[in-house]
Amino acid sequence: MIQTYLLSLIYLSYLLYGETKSVTDSQGNVTFFKVESGTNSMARISNCSHKVTAWDAAWHVSFYITTSGNKITSARDLNYTIVGAQVNSASLRVDNSKRASAHFSFTTPIWNVISWTGWVRATINSSNNLVVTRN
Repeated sequence: MIQTYLLSLIYLSYLLYGETKSVTDSQGNVTFFKVESGTNSMARISNCSHKVTAWDAAWHVSFYITTSGNKITSARDLNYTIVGAQVNSASLRVDNSKRASAHFSFTTPIWNVISWTGWVRATINSSNNLVVTRN
């Protein structure tokens, strides 16, 4: 099986406060991404707190990352809603100094017919822009 994911490159220096970006996959499903600066809406990624949000019609995930010197120093306040599924596990962690990930495992509530493991990630790329992805 080939792993696919959606990506949204967020240029924070050009992002209007609360601006939403949408990405459509090859099957026509739309995912929305938003990054809000928690402390200074004009700051670059280097020294700030940012709220990362991703959602579509059936789920919504948000969390905060704190950055210093173009590195992610912490991730906190994971919030999620998944419609029509039972969440078996959810976690938020800083994977390394450039990436934080929210991970989920869930199944359908009746007979565990469908299961899925997924993530929403915030990554600082080599140009010090924030890239938000999900699988």
